Amino acid sequence: MDPVCHRCGNSLSSSEIFCPHCGAPQLRFEPSDEQPVQRPQTVGAPFRIIQRVEWRATVQAALMLALPVGLLSSLWDFGILWMLAGGLCTVALYRKRTMNTVNAGIGWRIGMLTGLLSAYCASLIDGLGMVLERYGLHHGARIDQRLAAMTQQMTEQMARQNPDAAQQIPWFLHFWLSPDGHAAMVLLMSSFAAVMMIAFSAIGGVLGARIFGARHRLSTNL
Repeated sequence: MDPVCHRCGNSLSSSEIFCPHCGAPQLRFEPSDEQPVQRPQTVGAPFRIIQRVEWRATVQAALMLALPVGLLSSLWDFGILWMLAGGLCTVALYRKRTMNTVNAGIGWRIGMLTGLLSAYCASLIDGLGMVLERYGLHHGARIDQRLAAMTQQMTEQMARQNPDAAQQIPWFLHFWLSPDGHAAMVLLMSSFAAVMMIAFSAIGGVLGARIFGARHRLSTNL
């Protein structure tokens, strides 16, 4: 069947580009036999690959986990499990809020911030508890006895490891048994606990990044 002009309707030959009757250009579309390739959608498509930390979402997630983690660490002493779980859960909450993938570097930063805030909460709770115990419940003598026992144990261990330092022990005991020594002892213990909390929380953040990253890669390959 010969083609017709789209304007005047007269018959045309297949080689004519312009209609000989009205001069209208003749545009033709020839469909291709090749079908467009449809790419399958991946399950993990909503997650974005962003290699930087969104600090606003990080602070919000860390604040939600810092108080319970700090409280548990204060009530049941320092627990590695709380810190690892806190860093891991903060990474999970961060991914849910931002829909971003998390690598090990980002997970380390998120976990470190969670540990820092948790250590602050734990130190604050311990300090308030000690003030309440000493001045509210009047158990100051019991606190001093515990600190004196810890000081005695520390000096005995130092004397066994370094006999030459035995000459310094009387001065050492005199300082640590004083109120200033008790305050320094509590400060050292709190600082050590804070450093360990930050370290293990950062490790928990790295573990969370690796776990959720592996799950994301597995879902995208399905």
